[in-house]
Amino acid sequence: MKRRDFILRSSSVGAGLMALSACEENGWKKEGFERQKISGPEVWRNEITDENLAAHRLSSQEILDQARERIERYRKSDVAIKIVNGAGNPVSGLKVRVVQASSSFDWGCSMAMELDEVDRDPLKKKISGQFTNLFNTTTAKCYWDEGWHHPIEHEEGIRVTRFFEQEVRWALINGIRVKGHPLVWTVRKAIPSWMDKYSIDKQMKKLENHVRTMIRVGGHLVNRWDLCNEMLWEPSLRNLPSRNWPHLEPVEEILSYLEPAVHWAREENPHAIYSLNDYGLVERPKHVTDGVTSLQQRRRYVDLVEAMKHRGCAPDAVGVQAHTGGWYEPGVFRQCLDDLSQTGLPVQVTEFWARAKANPDLKERSDEYVQDAIATYAANMYTVAFGHPAVTHFTYWGGGGIDTKTGEVRPMYKALYNLIKNTWTTKGDYVTDEGGVLSLRAFHGSYYLQYNDQLGNPKVQRFEVLPWQGYSGAVSF
Repeated sequence: MKRRDFILRSSSVGAGLMALSACEENGWKKEGFERQKISGPEVWRNEITDENLAAHRLSSQEILDQARERIERYRKSDVAIKIVNGAGNPVSGLKVRVVQASSSFDWGCSMAMELDEVDRDPLKKKISGQFTNLFNTTTAKCYWDEGWHHPIEHEEGIRVTRFFEQEVRWALINGIRVKGHPLVWTVRKAIPSWMDKYSIDKQMKKLENHVRTMIRVGGHLVNRWDLCNEMLWEPSLRNLPSRNWPHLEPVEEILSYLEPAVHWAREENPHAIYSLNDYGLVERPKHVTDGVTSLQQRRRYVDLVEAMKHRGCAPDAVGVQAHTGGWYEPGVFRQCLDDLSQTGLPVQVTEFWARAKANPDLKERSDEYVQDAIATYAANMYTVAFGHPAVTHFTYWGGGGIDTKTGEVRPMYKALYNLIKNTWTTKGDYVTDEGGVLSLRAFHGSYYLQYNDQLGNPKVQRFEVLPWQGYSGAVSF
């Protein structure tokens, strides 16, 4: 198996691609990395039209109930393990324990930490522990020149990658998957001002050097990247001086820098997963009063991906930010996921947060009420996303319910922990049947099988539950 195929199979992206096979009943058939249309109704790739907003016609409770049913259908697979003795005979009535070690889904949080700080600061160490108890994926920031985080090259020729490397090292030591964010972002605050003195051809060379260098720095430790950030709202590199937000470029103009960026990235690391990332796709930003809608932007997103496929530079996933426009109704959020899944690519929820100030109904409420409302809202959005078979990744943008001043956790963290680590994790004690077979349905991920042999010695076996395949095998008692 090629390394890229292995990553796709074992990573969150691979999990989503595999989960999509469950949609064969709705007219889709997997065919390697691509999916080809077969006869049957179009469910996951409906045309995006105002008349086709089916999810809007359902109540929030109906959407959540459907999501929970879909989680059972798409996020689990059958497991059958036959336990035999030395003579090859089945061992019936054997007590076994099944423990899920990890999930194939990316449960992310952007709060990557610098290893040196964690080592010397007790508060940072406590926060790190809370993080790793819940999340399995983080976002290591590598802004070329952005004020709120350590810039890579604020001064020309002086590249500072130490902080990015520290975040990657912290993740590696803690067994956390890493996404780099972002490689390309053509907004004024993210493009160094010293670039202005160069011609567009020279600027493209500088951008190429930045992209290639960051992928080399990440190496094999970073196998997920936000390749391009917010291209649907921002100008191309050559049109940056004339930026007039919202700046809606034609697809051809977006590709003037995005197409070469895809090729640069894949030449440096062909095994990584490269996604696009944008906002205003669920609800438009509140300060956009006319001219642009979230529906229009979703259509443009699909058009862009189709053009990239045609030109041989398609991304590996499409990312949707989910924090502009206030708090979302579950049906509105699911409709966005439905619409983006018509690209035929995995969908990543790349930046989500639940903040009280985005919900006017929480004004002048008690802190306890507000925190409980935030916990409920976040749990609902995670449920809708996990219940959508195209979604492979969900990142909370910010502290993820961890108080960064004290290291204590808030109700939202506890609600997410209960979902991710309890409700959406398989663990328990079982007994083999008369044929020596342990049978169950389990969430996709890595597992330990624990039991005692005929001498009473503890034994541990590892196995992997994969979408499409589940797990079937024999274990020697």
